Amino acid sequence: MDAKEYNHCVRHLGDDLYRFALRYANFSAAAEDAVQDVFADLWERRDEVEFSGAKGWLIRALYRRLVDLHRHDTVVWQARVEHDEEYCQHERFELKDALAKALASLPEQLRMLVLLRDLEGYEYAEMARLTGLSEQQVGVYLFRARKQLKKQLEDYR
Repeated sequence: MDAKEYNHCVRHLGDDLYRFALRYANFSAAAEDAVQDVFADLWERRDEVEFSGAKGWLIRALYRRLVDLHRHDTVVWQARVEHDEEYCQHERFELKDALAKALASLPEQLRMLVLLRDLEGYEYAEMARLTGLSEQQVGVYLFRARKQLKKQLEDYR
């Protein structure tokens, strides 16, 4: 294939190849890059490729290039997902640690009320019976405990 035939391929096949690549890649920059890569490969192999078979060669080369890009993107995406999961686990651990420290800083009675209500699900009446406080006192103490926890966790952020 000579330079004139190569330029003919670029002018007449470039748009069709780009549309094909765009449908496959769903990303215009990736489609453009893939088409440019296969035309660059064609130029490098112009002595090996016959002009009559250039369209088929380009389509096969473009398809292989897109498959390679998809494989690469999948590996990158999986690595990014794994990194994000590690980051989320780390954040959850830090938040859990901050919550444990905040709970530990509460006076014993307030900590017990928070644990009974928010972690164990006890009703105010049951909590009052267990602690010897009135239901009204349980409510007031819980309000104070949650207010302190909220302040400490806001400082954590």
